[in-house]
Amino acid sequence: MAAQLVFNIPNVKVRKPRVFRGGINLTNLTEREMRERYRFGRETFDFLVDLLGKDLQRGTTKKTALTVEEQLSIIALRFYASGSFLQVIGDTLGYDKSTVSRAVDEVTNAMLARKKDFISFPTSKADIDEVKLGFHEQANFPHVVGCIDCTHVGTQRPAEDEAAFVNRKNFSSINFQVVCNHEGTLICLRFI
Repeated sequence: MAAQLVFNIPNVKVRKPRVFRGGINLTNLTEREMRERYRFGRETFDFLVDLLGKDLQRGTTKKTALTVEEQLSIIALRFYASGSFLQVIGDTLGYDKSTVSRAVDEVTNAMLARKKDFISFPTSKADIDEVKLGFHEQANFPHVVGCIDCTHVGTQRPAEDEAAFVNRKNFSSINFQVVCNHEGTLICLRFI
């Protein structure tokens, strides 16, 4: 402090050195390793890349911009599969928390934009009868068209209206309600 007064040395904030992440190469992973890390096989992953690629493609020529594969598998699917916090995913994989948050948000929105293409409750009599028959054959449970359950998905505590996201076990989460058919296929999804 005295040296600063005598010599009038400005208080300069030292900038953190930029560290660029090393890419994780998915082509080196076996099918088993893919399923262990992401709960998806390579074929499903390739399908998702093709499906969501246009929405997730970055409009930049920066060398460090995230690829579709990085956004989808390395960040978003790891986040979904682990149920971990954004900060933990970022620390583990070498990304900043804001990068992880942005990637998860963009992948989630791209998937939700296509939900009607993949999630639909049976409406025709033939479809309803098929589901009823499936439940009856599997569990001798007549007249069932769907199994319903809810789950809490952990989230970061939001800055605004934090109390609305704290559940009975005193952690922040979003409550999802899902309905599946006799084959375990998701037919309805709702945020509660």
